[in-house]
Amino acid sequence: MLKQLFGFFAVLLSSPLMAQILVEDAHVRAMPPGVPNTAGYLQITSSEGDDQLLAARCEGVENTEMHTLLHEDGLTKMRPVAAIELPQGVAVILAQGGLHLMMMGLEATPEVGAQLSCELRFAKAPVQTVVFEVRDLKPSEHSHHHHH
Repeated sequence: MLKQLFGFFAVLLSSPLMAQILVEDAHVRAMPPGVPNTAGYLQITSSEGDDQLLAARCEGVENTEMHTLLHEDGLTKMRPVAAIELPQGVAVILAQGGLHLMMMGLEATPEVGAQLSCELRFAKAPVQTVVFEVRDLKPSEHSHHHHH
């Protein structure tokens, strides 16, 4: 009986429908009061075959989109992407300056240390709820200007 049960679980675990997604270092940028948008960053690894991140929905956020930054003609442009490819075994990093979750229409400004819960939807893996920690991230060099 135990051997049959083990065999059943082995088949279940190797099923392509049960893609395993590992999410690490999920965090969002703390913003000044009154700023309605922020960005979410994380590392995603699909361990059971290729997958795609298709969408994200976060509590207290009107609209969450997946974006990338493109560098064209000396300008940096933000563009939405329909899906983020997750090749098997590769840690895909959503980080400042590249792919990220754009959280638009925050109901309230999240405080540093607070947590924000998001549902991530994948092409194959089941929906996963991920808790993002609000962090005070240093702005990139070109986002602050010194006036004399």
